[in-house]
Amino acid sequence: MFHLTVGVFGNSEFVKKLGKSGTINDIAIYNHGSSDGVFTYVSTNSDKIQPLLQVINMIDVPVICINEITPALGEQMITISEFGFDHGFMIFDGIDENSVKPLIKGTCIENFFVVKDSVELVEAIKKLDISRPSEPLIVPIDNYFNVKSVGTVILGIIKSGTVKKYDKVIVEPLEKEVMIKGIQSQDKDLDSAEAGMRIGFSLKGIEADDLRRGYVIVSSPMKKAKSFKFRFEKSKYTKELLKENDPVFISSGVQVIAAKVKSIDEFLELEAEANIAYTDSTKFLIGSTKQTMPRIIGKGLLI
Repeated sequence: MFHLTVGVFGNSEFVKKLGKSGTINDIAIYNHGSSDGVFTYVSTNSDKIQPLLQVINMIDVPVICINEITPALGEQMITISEFGFDHGFMIFDGIDENSVKPLIKGTCIENFFVVKDSVELVEAIKKLDISRPSEPLIVPIDNYFNVKSVGTVILGIIKSGTVKKYDKVIVEPLEKEVMIKGIQSQDKDLDSAEAGMRIGFSLKGIEADDLRRGYVIVSSPMKKAKSFKFRFEKSKYTKELLKENDPVFISSGVQVIAAKVKSIDEFLELEAEANIAYTDSTKFLIGSTKQTMPRIIGKGLLI
């Protein structure tokens, strides 16, 4: 069955038209399942930068619904542009398309398809062909909690790989082996799950208090580090001038960790407060800890 995770940006009310309310905290998740497939719609539900960075890393494709031009919309579009997407959609709700064109010139958003409403959007995203690696298993955790008589439960989207009930897996960056006691998706118990699906795992061998959003369920160990050296690509929209000891946020998948600038000469060197798990294909974004938008400083290419 077709599974797709769609990020909804701009008009925060638009996501409510697309699916049934699921988990709502600083990230709002809505679900819609039909014979055509299962669609997970994800939107930020906070003014903080961390949920924005996390949503960007959760999704397959972004949709920008523009009903007004605001600093928050600008920051979201900058984040989409810095991360980079091959596919995307735009909806103009009472806004002249020509007024937005100068804002997106030279970005990946310039190539997004324009659709008129939610109906046309759903028909368009059904036609997307999203390829996902068959291995290894990678499931970033976006929510976690304890359920009475069940134990530790995590929610996440399988970015690659497959998994079966009773598989032994690793929680990174803890390097802790756990067993998957049960799998659920769309309120149904499953024996297995594959890439693209939003799932819930019940886990044996770990407590919910040991987990954090952004930890990763994997089939084999990931690379981990606190110290990073990047070839830094500064966003053309930021006014921030980084210097030694400045605090920043670094995002790797759904992990968003506070860090400090160790050096910024030929390369950007950061020291994170905690271990960060990553792969060779991880896209690292660097965000500001300040409140002034836009807070996306740039991206780091690992050396």
